[in-house]
Amino acid sequence: MARDITKLHPELQKKWEQLVRKCKEQGLCIKYSECLRTKEEQDALYAKGRTDKSSGIVTNARGSSYSSQHQWGIAIDFYLDMDIDGDGQKSDDAFNDSKKYFSKVGKIAKSIGLGWGGDWKSIVDTPHLYLPQWGSTTTKLKSQYGTPEKFFKTWKKTNSVSITFEKPSSAWVKEVQKSIGAKVDGIVGTETLSKTIKLSKKTNSRHKVVKQVQSRLNDLGYNCGSVDGIYGTKTANAVKAMQKDANINPAEGWIGKGQVTWKILLGLKTE
Repeated sequence: MARDITKLHPELQKKWEQLVRKCKEQGLCIKYSECLRTKEEQDALYAKGRTDKSSGIVTNARGSSYSSQHQWGIAIDFYLDMDIDGDGQKSDDAFNDSKKYFSKVGKIAKSIGLGWGGDWKSIVDTPHLYLPQWGSTTTKLKSQYGTPEKFFKTWKKTNSVSITFEKPSSAWVKEVQKSIGAKVDGIVGTETLSKTIKLSKKTNSRHKVVKQVQSRLNDLGYNCGSVDGIYGTKTANAVKAMQKDANINPAEGWIGKGQVTWKILLGLKTE
């Protein structure tokens, strides 16, 4: 069960897919290891370095107190699927951080709205990623739901959950505003949204705002390839992939004037 990704929170499953895509763009190959853990599995880990002397302490979270994010299905651990030391093998480099790749993955994960255990102060956990809306511990989850089982019942089905999108920088917003003729202040309001235009392979396919759209999609992990200002097949496919993750139905690969896809790109709709 600990390595069954389908048992994780639906949003985390989608975030993982997005992270893998974005890491590949930067030459980083990752795979997941730990996913959902039972109380018994977590207590066994807690025993290491305590009653189990086969290793040092690996966690401060007791399974019996539901103190691990893994027990709540909001965390996933990753490892490197790369030949770091150049010996022709990957298996011996799963946790080889000699090139600081874990920090790079952590930075990418945070850019798409995940929390990273490498930022923790007590037992730094560089392979650990999690949904941060409940904080860096399970205190809020325990207070609100009591047990993981009650929390699981609140989950929506995977195909009906949209991921949370990070907001764009004000500098990016200003570039968009320049391209569409809106007031350039870096603040997305009614005027900016009203000035947006329809973009597709057939409509405004070479409009100057296409470059900003492509850079934003790339930043969100939807690969457009090079930012060439041409709304072609690769850009359309990236838009379609984002629309599917956002549960925009139908996901058609074009962007309507002032519609939901523009709202996501502009940071008006984050989930």
